[in-house]
Amino acid sequence: MSDAWIIAADGEPASETARAVAELGFRPMRMTLNGGGESGWKEGTPRAPDVAIVLDSLDAVASLRRTEGLGDVPVVLTVEADQIEDLDAIIDVDELIVRPFGKGELRARIARARRQANGIAPDDVVRIGTLQIDLATYQVSVAGDPIDFTYMEYELLKFLATHPNRVFSREALLSRVWGYDYYGGARTVDVHVRRVRAKLGAGHAHRIKTVRSVGYRFEAPPPTPAPGTQPPGGGTPWA
Repeated sequence: MSDAWIIAADGEPASETARAVAELGFRPMRMTLNGGGESGWKEGTPRAPDVAIVLDSLDAVASLRRTEGLGDVPVVLTVEADQIEDLDAIIDVDELIVRPFGKGELRARIARARRQANGIAPDDVVRIGTLQIDLATYQVSVAGDPIDFTYMEYELLKFLATHPNRVFSREALLSRVWGYDYYGGARTVDVHVRRVRAKLGAGHAHRIKTVRSVGYRFEAPPPTPAPGTQPPGGGTPWA
């Protein structure tokens, strides 16, 4: 199940928002800015969420962006209508929604925020050559043949494939995929990468690159433009 952090000082709007995201299929987690105990993220932060929904607090948005491993989490900021005049200060959110809002609008804003941050929507299918990762059904296939991954093998592959061409240290992968409350060592990442490569086979194992003394990155080609469209930076259209 996908996690959604609900970050607010006022309990009542937070409860309403939590109920709404739960109805959308997310697991709501109440988080606070102070980092105290299990409710905070400055110390003992659990695995990064699939989306963070912040009620009113630009300080919370800034804290999320500064925290290592959380800077690219999709952020939806919700505000009251009378707070619109302060929007000039909002620069680090992926989506803005004015309360009150309906479930349909919240679903659309979350999907747009996730696409803005990661380039995908929660119901998208990641296709890289013959490799296909269905983010809705947790299924992976190569050339149409399904591949059986354990849960954590799938989570590792999904994370790397949805953050292509970016280098992640082993420590960053532990925090983003396994969660800060996981007590295994960096060796865990190496073991899972080896298993994922083996299951992907010769056609795709090479996509998970080892960056010496740093960690790993998932190599994916840029999207192929439609025939006749202009490539970035000008030049001649692709055939």
